[in-house]
Amino acid sequence: MSRLRFAPAWTAAGTLVVVAVVSTGAVGAAPIDDLRARAEQLERQIAENGARIAALGEQLNAAQLRLDEAQAQIDEAERRITETKAEIARLEALIELRAVSIYQAGGASDSFALFDVADAADSNVRRKYGEIAARYDHRLVDDLEITKDDLDRQRRDAERARRDAAAERDRLAQAKADADAAAAEQEALLSQVEGELGELVRAQQADRESSAASATAKSTWSGPAPDPHGGAAAAVAFAHAQLGKPYEYAASGPDSYDCSGLTMRAWQAGGLSLPHYSGAQAAMFPRVPLDQLAPGDLITTSSWSAHIGIWVGGGFIHATHTGDVIRFVSGSAKIVDAVRPG
Repeated sequence: MSRLRFAPAWTAAGTLVVVAVVSTGAVGAAPIDDLRARAEQLERQIAENGARIAALGEQLNAAQLRLDEAQAQIDEAERRITETKAEIARLEALIELRAVSIYQAGGASDSFALFDVADAADSNVRRKYGEIAARYDHRLVDDLEITKDDLDRQRRDAERARRDAAAERDRLAQAKADADAAAAEQEALLSQVEGELGELVRAQQADRESSAASATAKSTWSGPAPDPHGGAAAAVAFAHAQLGKPYEYAASGPDSYDCSGLTMRAWQAGGLSLPHYSGAQAAMFPRVPLDQLAPGDLITTSSWSAHIGIWVGGGFIHATHTGDVIRFVSGSAKIVDAVRPG
């Protein structure tokens, strides 16, 4: 008897697709070891795709952060341009007023003023002072025009940066949407697995959730007691309180988190304001040798642009990936880099 089953596959472009495979014989006839190996392969692929989606989410956070920064630069440049134009207009009006005054003073027709040496000298002094002041104002206007031109260039540069960031954001959003669609297909594949293989996958998932709950219940840490005034202890205590909550892209609590959303909120409890992007969080603080980790340190298990967690003493807590929950991981074997907020 022929049977249609479905299998996940990655394309050369890194996109997950689901392909149909025709097999013969009943699924239940396969040895249990073969069923277990196929189930484990399916679960690995689900985890890999979840990690890929989480990494794309962090890159999308970074693009949005760059977009926001570029917009802030544009707004600041436009504000300064407006102020500079107003100052130029004020000085030009002052120059024009002074020119009229000099003209009027120099054009006096009172013939008796020709014989009043003091008045003539005073008029001459006022005229020369006015001319000097006008030249000075002209220089100010020229300098302001240069400043305005520089600001125009800064605004154009910021607008280019904004366009680039928007394009990058859109590209990453599309890549994430594709990965999400692949994940949906993969979940559909899981639900379509038949017979004993389907039962085995569901049983293994139940075991995994049971293990996660057990690890959550048993996780301990060696840091100091939580400090109500903030600091690393408060950040660690916050992270512990989120164990078991679901991962969700771009979420920052209180019911779900992505990886940088969790560390951002944890250190917000500790008294520090962090951006919602793992790479930016890491760049804010000094590196820490992995043999000197302390509770509250931020860690990554791959690269800072892909994933981040928080060391809690004896292990770390992190928001994993789509379809999974916030977990405690014992030990430091998986950590590749660390930084210390403060």
